[in-house]
Amino acid sequence: MATTPDPQDLSALVADCAACAGLCCVAPGFDAGDDFAFDKRALAPCRHLGSDNLCRIHETLEDQGFPGCARFDCKGAGPYVMQHIFPRKRWRKDRETLEAIAEAYRRMRAICDMIELFRVAENLPLSPSQETARRDMLDRLLPQTAWTADTLAQAEMGGLLSDARAVLSSFRDAATRR
Repeated sequence: MATTPDPQDLSALVADCAACAGLCCVAPGFDAGDDFAFDKRALAPCRHLGSDNLCRIHETLEDQGFPGCARFDCKGAGPYVMQHIFPRKRWRKDRETLEAIAEAYRRMRAICDMIELFRVAENLPLSPSQETARRDMLDRLLPQTAWTADTLAQAEMGGLLSDARAVLSSFRDAATRR
């Protein structure tokens, strides 16, 4: 019997397409240009997304005009959403489920971006109080209980990301001492 990953395990927050449902190929929209060969509207599966939720041209993305996709890293947001928030849910036949999953994915991506910044900040010469603030914010970004769609929405409305940006800003002096 497989165990559910620990929701606070920072090492588990890595992109893993096999543990996702192609969320980066469905949820966001993009415009044709230097990074993408064609327009794709949000909540529409990319034409290169296979029925197995994997990119059929992943090995040749750049050659086919998708350097934006080749560089993209969800930092584990997709797998987190599909393992912790919407386990066993499928988006392909239910628009309402797709919208809920996509919204959770958007919010979790923002949190994963912040987690990455707080991981990098660990390498700064932080004062003891700054290190405490860094750890406390990581605890808020990755609570003991897994995020839910509702708690992600509440955190966004409650200003979690603004709070995280304020803590990061307080590290400026440590960054200049480096």
